[in-house]
Amino acid sequence: DCTKTMASKSKKSKKSNSTQSSSTTTAWWYFLAILPLPLLFIASQFLRTTISSPPSDYGTGSMFDLIANRYDFINRALALNLDMSWRHRLVKEVVGAEGEIFANNDGGGAAGESIKILDLATGTADVAILLGKAAAKYTTSSSTPSSSSIAPDEATTVLGLDPSQNMLNVGTAKVKNANLSNIVTLQLGDARKLDSLQDNTFHAATMSFGIRNVPEKELALCEIHRVLKKKNNNNSNNESKLAIMEFSEPGPDTGILGAMARLFIRHLVPAMGAMLSGFPKEYMHLQKSIKEFPSPPDFVALMEGLKCPIKSSSGDEEELEIDTFGSFRVKEVVNLNFGSVQIYVASPILNKYVTE
Repeated sequence: DCTKTMASKSKKSKKSNSTQSSSTTTAWWYFLAILPLPLLFIASQFLRTTISSPPSDYGTGSMFDLIANRYDFINRALALNLDMSWRHRLVKEVVGAEGEIFANNDGGGAAGESIKILDLATGTADVAILLGKAAAKYTTSSSTPSSSSIAPDEATTVLGLDPSQNMLNVGTAKVKNANLSNIVTLQLGDARKLDSLQDNTFHAATMSFGIRNVPEKELALCEIHRVLKKKNNNNSNNESKLAIMEFSEPGPDTGILGAMARLFIRHLVPAMGAMLSGFPKEYMHLQKSIKEFPSPPDFVALMEGLKCPIKSSSGDEEELEIDTFGSFRVKEVVNLNFGSVQIYVASPILNKYVTE
């Protein structure tokens, strides 16, 4: 009996030691995981005191030319590899869960008219490629010789515009590797000046993490409004759609996780971006542009409060409608990542001035 008791105590002692060892190992892993955080916070404070704050209009094409080659890698690192899931959600909001936009491809015009989608601030073409893949999937599976007079790979065109040539160079290579060159085209372009695009042309438009870099947001939104098809254009019953995805600092009502996301954006993003890219000022601009971007309610108010000029239907391109203006109706705001990412889903509308 004494031997059994000693053996039992020995087993309990070994189990206790094993549990203590496991707890110690876990504690060390937690320590190692949080160890970089104060260092990154110190680095962030150092950057703020040694580098002048970039102006609000710093996010131009030339800025992104500098960071283009490492842009995708840094994006994945800063977003903890979540950013592609956000982009997938953006594309789903535009094309529909089952590719509905491609099924209703009369576009208000002749049967079989190709679907046209505009991706602004396309960057390295992540969203444009996802749109192209959706088009290839749904138009190939739904198109038959009797239902369309055009080939499946011509049933949709995705045009990606960006002011940075180096970003487009990276994107063009990615489009080619994805075998989507027959669907996706990338060109230099500025969202504030879409002169090369005709009115009432596109069935949908997207913009991911780009609108905050545009100083004249109203001008860009009115240009997007101009090129999107309107509901009453050519007696169409189909509304075109705009989906804008953007960062914002989580508000005080987002709880502890929102507060952690706010600290991450303010301190870790500029420090990590600076170290990974070698361009600290560019990633200080990222943090600053997020901080200065309107809150979700304010951005919705901006979109719905636009008064975009509308060209006259008389045929004179210089003549404007005197009693009509354009804006957007925001149908949904999708909150992601503890309130630090929003997708604004809207449709262009025409309004009449109220006269007494």
